[in-house]
Amino acid sequence: MDPSQPSFSLPGFPKKSLHWRIFPTLFLGIGMAFFQPQAHASNASLFRNMPTPPEDTVAVLTVTQEVIEKAEKTDVCWQTIVSDRERAQRQYESQSWLVKYWQPILGGLLGGAVGYKFTRNYGPKSEKLWFYPTILAGVAVGAVAGPGMVAGAYGGGLLAQHFWPTKLPLTIMLSMIGGILGDGLMKLLFPDSPPKELLQKPQPGQYLANQQFYLETTCVPTTRVTYTEKPYRVTYQFKGEKRSALFDYYPGDRIKLNSDGRPVNEKRKAGPPAVRVSEKK
Repeated sequence: MDPSQPSFSLPGFPKKSLHWRIFPTLFLGIGMAFFQPQAHASNASLFRNMPTPPEDTVAVLTVTQEVIEKAEKTDVCWQTIVSDRERAQRQYESQSWLVKYWQPILGGLLGGAVGYKFTRNYGPKSEKLWFYPTILAGVAVGAVAGPGMVAGAYGGGLLAQHFWPTKLPLTIMLSMIGGILGDGLMKLLFPDSPPKELLQKPQPGQYLANQQFYLETTCVPTTRVTYTEKPYRVTYQFKGEKRSALFDYYPGDRIKLNSDGRPVNEKRKAGPPAVRVSEKK
C-alpha cells in the first residue's frame, strides 16, 4: 500500500485500498449498460404494437339523414255484432230533440186550443179568473195524452153536442171513445221509431224474447303518419378534396375507399325508401 495515497475508512471498519472501492462501481455501470438496450427494445416493440389506421380508410367528417313525415286523415273500420236493443238505443240517441218530442208538443198545442175554447163557456166574471188555468190544464193534458187522443176526444165531444146538446153523459162517453180511436189511429199512422219497449232497460229476472242481431261496421277517424327515411349522407376528405356519398346504414367513424377514392360500401342504386307507419286515433 502506497503511503502517499489517502485511505478512506469508516469508524469501526478496517481500512481498504482504493482498488476495492472501484469494483462495485464498475459492476453497476456494466449492469446499466447491459439492461438499457433491452429497455429501448421493449419500448420500440410497444410502439410497433399500437394499432394504426389502414392507408385505404379516411375519417368521416359528417353524417346526416333526412326523415320526411307525412300525415293524412283516414278511417279505421271494424265490424261488430249488436242486438236490436242496442241498435234501437243508438237510433234514439241520434235523433234530434224535435223528432223525439214532436208528439207531446203537438198534443200540448191542441190541448191548449181546446182549453181556450172552453173558456168561452164561462161568464164574463169567471172568464178572467179561469182563462189561464184552463189553457194550462189543456196544455198539460194534451202533452201527456198525445195529439191523437186530444183530437179524437174533441171531435167526439163536438159530435155529441151537435146531435145531443142536452145529454152530458153521452157527450162524455163519445169524447172518451173519440180519444181512444184518435190515439189508436195516431199510433197506426205514426208508429214509434224505435219502439219504446226496446228502449226500456231490462230488469234482473225479466224474460227477454228472442232478439235479432245485426252486423255493423264501425269507423273511427284517425290520422295516419308515414315516415320516409332517406339514406345516410356522409362527407369525407380525399387528397384535399371534400366529397360525399350515400350509405344504407350508419357508416361509423371511418370508411374504406377504393382506388378511385370512392367508398367501397356506398349506395350504388336507388332502391325503395324505408317507410314506417304509425296510427293516431
